[in-house]
This record gives sequence, structure tokens and C-alpha cells, in this order.
Amino acid sequence: MPTSSIVAIGDELIGGFTLDTNSHWLAERLRLLGFPVKRITAVRDRPPEIVDQIRRELADEEVTHVFSSGGLGPTPDDRTFGAIADALGRDLIVWEETQARITRRVQRMHEAGLLDSPDVTEGNLRMARIPAAPLQVFKNRRGMAPGVVYEASGKHIFVLPGVPMEMKGIFTEELEPQYLSVGSAVTVRELRFTFAVEARFYPLMTELEQTFPDVSVGSYPNFETKELVIRCIGIDPKRVEQVIEIVRSRSAQLGMTAAG
Repeated sequence: MPTSSIVAIGDELIGGFTLDTNSHWLAERLRLLGFPVKRITAVRDRPPEIVDQIRRELADEEVTHVFSSGGLGPTPDDRTFGAIADALGRDLIVWEETQARITRRVQRMHEAGLLDSPDVTEGNLRMARIPAAPLQVFKNRRGMAPGVVYEASGKHIFVLPGVPMEMKGIFTEELEPQYLSVGSAVTVRELRFTFAVEARFYPLMTELEQTFPDVSVGSYPNFETKELVIRCIGIDPKRVEQVIEIVRSRSAQLGMTAAG
């Protein structure tokens, strides 16, 4: 089954200044599309750390799709493209189409009074320098930094901007229909209990782990609402439904009534 990993890049994430909503959004979209996420990792804007993490993802035989977000902007602390080039053993090149698009965008912003000068700065041009031999360079209709996809070690590596609006636009308009249209979404079923003691489900969950290894069963208490969610996830809808019915039946025997 296709399996994804996400590498979120940025000092602002590690320092707790910015909430990583990109990874949350990507994980949900990838689950629904049939490319569930195995791992989400956040790393600083340090090239050696980015390189190490990308290489770890490439070495993981279970992972088929790698998604990075962040570090593609015009300032010196945006170092993702250079790190990706090192991780893949490729040179940085100027992608002419992206450079031309950046030039046009700068000119339009100047005409609209948003920029003082129509000249393209060195910072702007940094965003057009990408690792060589991309499978595809995506257009970014909401910003300047491109999204790019590479192939290495039998995997697709998607390099996306960190600005949420830009990342989501590239993903939904270009990336998803072209590269993620063949997945089979996993089945997710939940049962909700009020004032249930989580520990009482331990024997049952241990049993289900052994008898239904293809179905993930997790318990998630919410101490504010006094609600306990038992969530079952699997590829085969029938197997997931079997597990749900076992949980419903056994919990009823313990005097607990489930909703959902």
C-alpha cells in the first residue's frame, strides 16, 4: 500500500512560534486519498538536518511518497532547495520558466503599487534555483516559490512551499490529480463512549491486535468532554466493520453503550 511521510521545515515550527497546520492538513488529505502517513518530522532550517531527514525517508522501504513543506522563500534562511539537491546528489539549476514567472509577478506587483521597484531581486531569483532533473515543476498561482516533484530510490519526493495557501493550492490543483488519483482510501470507524474507563478496554484491544493485525485499533480519551473514542482504521471495510461490532458487543457486556 502507498505510504507517505511528511517533513516540515522551519525554525518557527521547532521554536513553537508557528503551529504546523500544513502537516495536519496534508495528513488528513493523504489519508482520504489512500496515501496514509507513517511519520511526520519537523526539522530546523539547517541544511545538514534537512539532508539527513530526507535521506532517512528515502532509506525507509515502506515509504513511497515523501512530502516536504517550507524553506522555499527569498530570504537566506530558506535553504530547502539546496538541501534537497544535496540529499539527491544533484546540482542546483535555474528553472527558466519559474524565473520568467517570478519576473512577471514582480512587474505586476510593481504596477499595482505593492513594490517600489519592478526589478527582480537576488532574493526573488533564489526561488527559481531548484535541484536538477525534476519530474515536474508545479505552478504556484498564489505566490512565487514553485512546488517541485522528484523521483529517487523508487519514491516520489514532493517539495512544497510553507505558506499554507500556496501549499494547499499546488496540492489540490496540480499535485493531487496528477500523482494521487490511484489510491484507495482507508476505512475509518469510531465508537464513542461517555464516562467510560479507558483501562477496561485493554484486554479487548490486546486481543484484537492479535486477531485483526490488519486493523489499527486505538483509544482516545477527552478529559474535558468525558468522552472516550475507540477508532478502527483498515484497508478492508469488512474487517474494520467486524472489529467495530466486536467492540460494540463486548463493551455492552461490560455495561457500556456506544454511540456511532
